[in-house]
Amino acid sequence: MANTSSMGFPTGRVAQTLRKILYPGLTDHEVEAIIVCLMAHLLIEDGLNGVIYRWLKQDAPIPPNPKIGSQATDALWNNLVKMDFAKKYSLIQPFFAVYFPNEESIPWKINDLRNTIFHGKAIKDAKYEGQIISEEATIEKVFLAAQAASMQLTKFEEMIDGPHALAERWRKRLEELGEPLQ
Repeated sequence: MANTSSMGFPTGRVAQTLRKILYPGLTDHEVEAIIVCLMAHLLIEDGLNGVIYRWLKQDAPIPPNPKIGSQATDALWNNLVKMDFAKKYSLIQPFFAVYFPNEESIPWKINDLRNTIFHGKAIKDAKYEGQIISEEATIEKVFLAAQAASMQLTKFEEMIDGPHALAERWRKRLEELGEPLQ
């Protein structure tokens, strides 16, 4: 029994065994393609979560009690991750589109792909830009698109931080000159 899970599946192969029971028609390659699509979505959503969290946290008032501040930032994160993808991206998209028009549609396309796979259950028929996701070229395209959008989200966050970085440099310079901000 040590070589089986509590349900009697071979140890280390529970996920694969369950997948073969639930979706016996999927090949290992198709499963890997689905995983890459999910990972591409997670890459973008993680970037969105980070940008929005740091943006809001950076400009939020600082509570006088550090414990309360920590609770507030924890609550901010917990609420943010509960939001659906469309709401999060809708907050960023109007600004993101101005500076990154080539990558602006990528998050929507990858989210649509994820929804097709996981909500529409069109697993074998899922397409990205008209191409079946089980094709090698399509999987590469999905991952490269997600990576491009993620990199631009990082640049976008740097743009958001620009005024804060400038203000910090001026604060230090004024302090060096003996005229600290009060």
